[in-house]
Order: sequence, then structure tokens, then C-alpha cells
Amino acid sequence: MATLSPALFPPLRTDAGRYRELEVLERLRDYLPAGFEVFHNIALHTLRGGRDSYGEIDVIVLSPGGCLLLIEVKAGPVILRNGEVFKLYGDGECDVARQGRLQRTAMQNRLHEAGLDVPMLSCLVLPDYALGDSQVASIPRERIIDAPRYADMVSTVRDWMGAIQGTADGAALRRLLLNQFQVTPVLEVLRDQLQGAVRRLSDGLATWVPRIGSPSGVFRIQATAGSGKTQLALQLLETAAAERLNACYVCYNRSLADHVRHLASSKVDVVNFHELCVEHYRRTQGDPDFSPGAFERMTAHYVGASAGFAQSLDLLIIDEAQDFDASWVESLCSRLRPNGRLYVLEDEAQRLYRQDSFDLGDAVTIGCSDNFRSPQVICDLINALGLVRPPIRALNPYRGELPGIRTYLSDEEVLARTEEAVAALLARGFALADIAVVCGRGREKSALLNRACIGPHRTRRFTGEYDASGEPRWSEGELLVESVWRFKGQSAPAVVVTEMDFAELDDAARRRLFVALTRAQMAVELVLSDGAERCLTALLA
Repeated sequence: MATLSPALFPPLRTDAGRYRELEVLERLRDYLPAGFEVFHNIALHTLRGGRDSYGEIDVIVLSPGGCLLLIEVKAGPVILRNGEVFKLYGDGECDVARQGRLQRTAMQNRLHEAGLDVPMLSCLVLPDYALGDSQVASIPRERIIDAPRYADMVSTVRDWMGAIQGTADGAALRRLLLNQFQVTPVLEVLRDQLQGAVRRLSDGLATWVPRIGSPSGVFRIQATAGSGKTQLALQLLETAAAERLNACYVCYNRSLADHVRHLASSKVDVVNFHELCVEHYRRTQGDPDFSPGAFERMTAHYVGASAGFAQSLDLLIIDEAQDFDASWVESLCSRLRPNGRLYVLEDEAQRLYRQDSFDLGDAVTIGCSDNFRSPQVICDLINALGLVRPPIRALNPYRGELPGIRTYLSDEEVLARTEEAVAALLARGFALADIAVVCGRGREKSALLNRACIGPHRTRRFTGEYDASGEPRWSEGELLVESVWRFKGQSAPAVVVTEMDFAELDDAARRRLFVALTRAQMAVELVLSDGAERCLTALLA
């Protein structure tokens, strides 16, 4: 199997020609042997007669011997006129041979400027057109792969390139084809571009789930981390607000509710479940005292009173449902109108609390294992460790780097190793505001969640206290430090996963590690106990 650069993603262009080009790429990738490299959509900018000229080469194949093959793909019908091949477009026609000559000359000039002496071939692929006995004056007939020869395209390419050897620097040639130059990346720009691309790519759930019908009006979306569940929820809430429907979004984590509330329309209700219980208690019983066990008492009061709730909701979204008790779900559903819709968003791999699963009767169940958030290498690591079943599909365009790993034997060492991990991310160019320290212990047992500083950096952390209105109190600092439980549902460009301590990768440890790793958009640093490091090393051996 050949390597393909860049990776294939759903096409922005949806015409038949673009899908045919993708098919050509997939054939070359899947059936050329290892050692071949396939590049596509190579942009060219040259100067001709003092004027800027822009173009694009559909496909370039690089053989193990260092030979290049330029492939022009023209899907659909073409026209033969006076021995020339023309492709018709909506705004005119293209002389295929002339286009090929310009591209070849431009590529030769680029190679010459880069000091690369590379043997180069070119061909035309017409996957939907049979030339028959027609004569083409401007392109050698043997270098045209038409419909009858299309099935043998891969073997033909191998025959052409097999015996040709080049002497150019392979790494420099690859950089040229990828438009990769030896410069230091500006992480701030890369971060913004990546976040924008990921948002667009992960719109899938938000696009097609609302189009699915359910006789019961109940939808169960079982989707992995980074698949776009939050975008789906926001799309449903936006549509409900536009249609003047009464809608409510309920999740488990207060921090996630605050995030969604910031993005959603003010015309819909966004709340976490315990916040909802507090509001109900305040309305019916007066101000709570928030003493130990207060949330449990207020939750029991809410569930007990739910049978008398008015059925006022047209739309109810329950997010992080894997962490909900069945009685909580039942109490929320009592607020739905008879024809109301219920969307339950969950991920079994992120079940961090010991709640039993619950049944939703005639729900339409939708599954998704596509991860758009995490870098490809992090997804590869998750799959190699078997953290989730089925394996997640890595669809983030960013390859990323393997996490740095640091081990500790004591609380003093975990602090020192975490400081080093933060320093390593800062040295790579991440800003302090881009970094989240995510701890695998809760606040009471953590050596980090109660610290005012990590290294020279003041920490921003939940203090464990609430004000008179029930709002959580936060410390003032620049470096976010959170537990894996509270940071679930959120993400950051760079994440230090720390205080991960386990002797075996049981279900609880597997879920903690999965949630922590999938919080990162670009980079991860791991701080593991000595036992956890040995456990993971044995699994990867």
C-alpha cells in the first residue's frame, strides 16, 4: 500500500469529476506497493513573461527509485478536435495537452530552482472515455490511460516507473511536493486554522442526525469523543430557537454547561443536572446551605417532585448521559410534551461514574466512531492500547507528535514531572492559556488540584467551594488545572495528562486515560506513575 499525502477527507467539491479523482487516488494508494508515494492537488505558482501564473497538478506519484509521474485526470466525456483533446467546463473548455505541458514545465522549473535533478514522466487518465481508433497528435497514445485501460492503471504505472532511477535528495523532494519548507511553525496560526478545519469537518452529526426521523421521537446518539456531539446539540438548540420551540439542554458537568450556554441562543435553557436541582429546591424550599451532601439531598427532592412537573418541553437534550442515573433521566423526560423530541448523547468509553445503564424503549440509535478533535497519533495510541471498542477513526487533518512520557514515584516527583511537562509545551511554542493540566485523581487526593502554583505559574482551579448562589469559586491564575472528571466535555490545544496511577488497565483506568487523552487538540504530555508506565509499555510491546 502506498502512502498518500495529504490524507483524504470528504470533498468540498461534490461534482462527479471530483469523486472520480478521489477514486483514482484511492486506487493508487491501495494497490501500489509500499515504497511508492502519492501526492495530490499540488499547487503551482510560476512566473511566465513577468506575469503570475497559477495551476494545480492532480496527482504526482513518486517511485522508490526517485522517479516522478505527473498524472492529469479528466473525468467524464472529452472532445477530440483536430488531434487535440479538450475538456468542457461550465465556463469554457480546456486544451488538455497544453495544460499538461504548462504543468510539466512549471514543475521542471520548480525542481531546477530547488537544485533537484529528477527523472519525470507524465500521463493523462480518461477514466470515462474510450479513445478507440482516434488519433491524438499532442500526447503519445501509450501515455493515455482511457476507460478500457483504466482497470490496469496501477500495473501500467508500475511498468513505466519500475526501471527508472533518480539521484535527487528524497527528503527535499518530498518537502517540495508537500509545500513544506524548513521553517518554524507559528503555533498560534496553526491552532486557529486547525480549530476552524476541525469544526467544519465535525459538522457531520449536526448535518445528518436532525434529518433522521423516529416514530417515538427519541434519539440515542452513541458517539465517541471528538465526534461533534456538542455541535449537534448546538444545531438542535439553534433550530428550536428559530422555530420558537421550548428547548432545554441538560448535561452532567457544570463546566460543560457553562461552555454550551456561552455558545447557545439565549432563547433556550442550558443547565447541568445538579444546577437544575438547586434551582428547583430554591423555588420550592428556599435557599440551600450547600453543606456536605447538599447536592444529593436536592437531587432526591427534584426526582421525587418530578411526577408533578408540567409537560412544557418541545425538545430535551441530555448530554453526557452515560453519567446519569436512570431516575434522573426519567425525571427530566417527565417535562416533555407528548409529541416532544428527546436526544440522548452519550459515550460508554467516557463513563467515569458508577451509574447503571438505562433503557430508552423505542429509541432510534445512532453510532459514530469518528474522532475529528484528536491528532492522528493520539488516536493511533488510543487504538493500540485498546482503550475503546470499536476503535476510533482518526479524521483530524493534523498528524501531531507522540506524547512525551515522564514517570514519578511520589507526590513530590509528580509535581516536578508536571512542571517539566508544562515547560516542554511552552518550549514548543504553546501559550500558557493554551495548556490544560488534567489530573487523574480527584481534588481530595490530588497533589496538584489544591496547589496555588505549578512551577512559576499560578493555577486557575476550582476551589471546591460555592458562593451563596451556588456558583463555583475559582482561584485566580493563568494555568488551568482540572480533574479528568470535571474537564470531560472540554478540550484545549495542549494537555498535560498527569497523576495517572494504576497497576493494570482495568475499565476505570481505561476510561480515565481515554477521556484525558481525547481532551487535546494538538499535543499531549504524559506524567505516569512508574506502575502505569510499565503497564502501558507491556501493552504496546
